[in-house]
Amino acid sequence: MKKTLILVLGGLLLGAAAAWAVMHYAAPFWKRSAVNNTYWQVLSRLDQGGEALAYIHAEEISKAAQSLLAGLMRNVAALPEERRAQAMQGLDMLGMMFKKYGLDEVSGLGFSSFAVKPGLRRVRAILHHRPGRSKGLLWNVTGPQPRPLDEMGLLPAGTALAFASDYDLFKLIEWTSQIAPKIVAQGGAAPSPDQAMAMMKAGMQAAGIDYDRLRKSYGGRLGFLLVLDPEKRVLLPAKEKPVSIPEPVFALLMRVNDNYLFDALKGMLTASGHNKFSEAAGVKKIAFPRLPAPLPLEPVIVQKGEWLIAASRAALAEKILDKNSPRLAGGAAFKEIAFKAPRRGNGFGYVDPLLPRLVAQAMRENMAPLRPQAALEKITGFLDNCKGFYWVMENSDQGLAYTLNHGMEISAIPGLVEAFIQIADERAKEKAAAELPAEEPPPADK
Repeated sequence: MKKTLILVLGGLLLGAAAAWAVMHYAAPFWKRSAVNNTYWQVLSRLDQGGEALAYIHAEEISKAAQSLLAGLMRNVAALPEERRAQAMQGLDMLGMMFKKYGLDEVSGLGFSSFAVKPGLRRVRAILHHRPGRSKGLLWNVTGPQPRPLDEMGLLPAGTALAFASDYDLFKLIEWTSQIAPKIVAQGGAAPSPDQAMAMMKAGMQAAGIDYDRLRKSYGGRLGFLLVLDPEKRVLLPAKEKPVSIPEPVFALLMRVNDNYLFDALKGMLTASGHNKFSEAAGVKKIAFPRLPAPLPLEPVIVQKGEWLIAASRAALAEKILDKNSPRLAGGAAFKEIAFKAPRRGNGFGYVDPLLPRLVAQAMRENMAPLRPQAALEKITGFLDNCKGFYWVMENSDQGLAYTLNHGMEISAIPGLVEAFIQIADERAKEKAAAELPAEEPPPADK
């Protein structure tokens, strides 16, 4: 009896494995285009069975773009000599940007929209490249492969806007050093990429920063967060009347491998004595005096372990570093919008529902004269009902994948477009009426 049961279970497992293999490997070959495209590779990373699904074979677009560029270069070669150099330089720069950025390596584009539960949709966008076709900046600036999104644990409760990402800042700088000289030269002799890098390094050295040392110190991740305090209010100047919003505080995050950058900043910023350095419980801090501004600004730069933080208020930096402080990830709003989103990636972003509601409030208070009023109400109503956004970016050996969770009603978009068109039409009529010459009064009867 036991042997029979084991055989039956073994057969079921083998059958399931065979069915899975057929569906994932054999089925895609039943229907294949005569063109060697990347349809099935892209489709496997999209949500099927939802409300939208699209694929574009981007290699055909890339070939067309490169053919167009080659044709333009042939036409430019026939121009008079005094016009040829500048035009050719512009086309060379365009071709370099296209190739070195990696746009010529994009093999497929994909898009899908899928309702993961009532009122919440997951949108996926794929930029695919073939194996070995990943030399451009596009594929190499955002980290080699998905990882745990550790930065989420730094975001305190009340975070209204945040993003964090793997970002190879120095690859971007080196890519820019190859493009920028051609832009600046404007037809003249452009410095070589090596010369441009040497000039930039010399400028940084003059400011007290060693480029190569800084590159070793940089940990490859950047982030930003904005927190709104509902218990405090500030007034922001606006066209009609000031807008009252929860008090904002914000911070920039940078992952570092050592203390080099903080120590360099400390040397530059505390020399005058206006800014104060302190160190306690493993936290290094540079505190600035209060700055005159509409918003409360008492900036600090702090470092603890691998995170360097520049915050508008010391209290925010303390919340970020305090592991016992309530976190965004534990809140109901975040859990709702992040439902069934990827848990691993190379970056993420979050927009709290409070932000679109604040935009709606500002529109009502400062754009009330806008006509037609019904169109304005349609736009502000849409913002009031927004549930926020959460997106995750993943980089892998198959290219980039972007996942966006949102609670927008797709059916409302045509009405929004119509509302914007109505407002633009009314403003055009008002402008035309204001430009009409004033009518002369009729002549008086004699």
